[in-house]
Amino acid sequence: MKLTTQLWLISTLALFAVRLAGADDIKPAGEEEVGEIVVTAQKRSESAQKVPIVVSAVSGNTLIQNGVKDLVQAATLIPGVVFSRAPDDGLALTFRGLGTVSRSQAFELSEALFVDGVFMGKGRLYTASFFDVDRIEFIKGTQSTLLGKNASLGAISIVTQQPGKVLTFEGSGGYEFVDHGYRFDGASNLPLGDNNALRLAVHYNDLDGWVHNDFTDHNGPEQKDLGLRATLRSNLTEALTTTLSYQYSNNQQIGAAYQLVGNIPAAFGDGRFNDHTSQFTLLTSDGDTFHRTISNIVNLKGELQIGEHTLVSQTSYVHYVLKFVDNFCFCNDGAINFLRDERYDQFTQELRIQSPAQGQFQYMAGLFYLGSQWHSLENQMWDVPAFPPPPAPISGQLFNGPFLNDYDQHSKSYSVFASGTWHFTDALRLAGGVRATRETKDVLYGRTSEAPFTIWNTIANPPFDPTSLKHDSNFFDGNVTLEYDLARDIMAYASFGHGSKAGGFTETNTIAVPPPLLVNGKVPVPLVAAGSGITDEFTKNYEVGIKTTLLDHRLRLNVAGFWTDVKDFQDTVFTGGTLGFITFNGPARTRGVEIDSAFQATQQFRLDAGLTLADATGVIQPINPVTGVPEVNSAGNPIYGNYHRSQAPRTVLNAGGYYQTSITNDLDLHFGASARYRSMMFNQRQEEFPSASLTTVDLFTGIGPANDTWGVDLRVKNVNNAISEDFGSPSVDPRFSAFYGAHAASPNQTRTVTLSARVKY
Repeated sequence: MKLTTQLWLISTLALFAVRLAGADDIKPAGEEEVGEIVVTAQKRSESAQKVPIVVSAVSGNTLIQNGVKDLVQAATLIPGVVFSRAPDDGLALTFRGLGTVSRSQAFELSEALFVDGVFMGKGRLYTASFFDVDRIEFIKGTQSTLLGKNASLGAISIVTQQPGKVLTFEGSGGYEFVDHGYRFDGASNLPLGDNNALRLAVHYNDLDGWVHNDFTDHNGPEQKDLGLRATLRSNLTEALTTTLSYQYSNNQQIGAAYQLVGNIPAAFGDGRFNDHTSQFTLLTSDGDTFHRTISNIVNLKGELQIGEHTLVSQTSYVHYVLKFVDNFCFCNDGAINFLRDERYDQFTQELRIQSPAQGQFQYMAGLFYLGSQWHSLENQMWDVPAFPPPPAPISGQLFNGPFLNDYDQHSKSYSVFASGTWHFTDALRLAGGVRATRETKDVLYGRTSEAPFTIWNTIANPPFDPTSLKHDSNFFDGNVTLEYDLARDIMAYASFGHGSKAGGFTETNTIAVPPPLLVNGKVPVPLVAAGSGITDEFTKNYEVGIKTTLLDHRLRLNVAGFWTDVKDFQDTVFTGGTLGFITFNGPARTRGVEIDSAFQATQQFRLDAGLTLADATGVIQPINPVTGVPEVNSAGNPIYGNYHRSQAPRTVLNAGGYYQTSITNDLDLHFGASARYRSMMFNQRQEEFPSASLTTVDLFTGIGPANDTWGVDLRVKNVNNAISEDFGSPSVDPRFSAFYGAHAASPNQTRTVTLSARVKY
């Protein structure tokens, strides 16, 4: 579909319906205002229109109405956000075209994730159970002062529903008719006397995938998610309130969506980019790949009123264990399997004091500590037959021969921060803050090879004894913003932010060294550090914007321009050759504009739209497609080039609408539509493996009483069954790229039709 046609379709939908994405709850009939969005992006409850940053809030009702089951799906509701998952669950999350595209799990993402204020230190936790949510805030730009660790390119804050003092119950269930599967959610508020309230929530889904595995006759990736949460809120005294919560999640994925695309023999699949694949592993009972992640989150928050000030203490413990079985051979002999076992433990403590929200000068100051341990065992079971093929002198010596990476990392982070806002006049304000951080990473990293011993697991991926590695970082970050109210409901701002993210060591690099440098067949300690080490990342973000609420609060229109420069951007690429995975540093930049709007046309009819235009590029040393090694000139010096960043579409546009009307005195009917356009993007760092532009259209309708005690909804997502590559890379099995020019790709989710019912009392 041509771009002009796609934009026309989106514009048409915007005229007839309202998109629910990226917006606050729909206002009830009788209120012709877009309504106020309250966020806590700066650790205070504030109107989003008064916060001098770009923050998109998605309410819990919006998530339910859009059938969102996880953070990956929620990201599609936000312009300028792309969230993709590699076959082995490596994450590619970008804001405005930049983000950590990382297969290495030793590194955190550049967009921090918080759940009820608890920092989630590992990418595995970004796909944990997702339920009973009050709202999600996508906070763009550098937010290192208040949010701190790893918020150099933005942050995501998930706020769950909190206990209420009135006994309530709400439940919902739905069935998916196309791919098949179901989901269930339930929650209840339980008052416990005058000073305590408990909220219990449960979630379960078993949803089949949208890609059929012709070898196993199973649709993957099938998602089985169980989530349980208990939250106890207690007013211990008039001045002291505590909130204690515990969340358990058990997330399973059976099968995968990736497939081979190219002119391949029929025995390996049809080679077309569609909803079929051919994969098989001997290491699971059903022949499908298998992922399981079990996580536990404990959070204790105390709020003590000291006069007009508030002292906040937040203590948390996060733990997960996982077991992955991934197969990367598109054949029935199960030639390449990666087995991964991980354990992660994290403790955090934050203590902060904050002034009242009123007054000429408002401030906040605090301390933060994080300690964590992450242990990863990855057994890469390479067994590619006869590659290179005979009569090559090294026939069968590449991509054949298993090895085990054993990586154990202890991290500690200490921070002190302060921020404040000075009101020069009622209309003019200056806000700023600083954060000083000390971070250490102590690593024990070793590799052992297993028979058969080949060039692949002795030279290309040579073994080395458990090696002690240490990385220390000291950061001084900050933000400054000048705000001016041009009118009562029109605020302009200009801001600068400096952020950082610690480097360290990656567990995925091959660390290939010339054979003469091996000592007793192993990599010496200095070369282990050099081959796996990555330096710290630093970000500078410049932004100007204007936030307006016009036409008697019926129209919200916000516009922001941004320019972000990253020094030593931490990047990962899979070469598809003997260099395997490479994680490295290099400069990156994005610049562009964002527009967010909402219009309450009538009491029943609402329009929403959002647009991000971003030009994200990076300077890299490309990999030679023939030799598989980084490009150099005749003198042996590196050659660099400027390329568009991967997972970085130039244009992302969300638009749509919502209409609600009464069909009887007690019964309401609602319906609407939404559309999302993503322009073409590349999936690998040197403008390789392009994904075609993608336009998806969603429709929904529902019926229920005006008091919302029950409801029945029908939702069709991706009505037009559009398909594009959500993720693409070289095939792990080199036979397919070398002989047939094929690559691996994962399609976005195709059409779904879900009928759901809900009840509340």
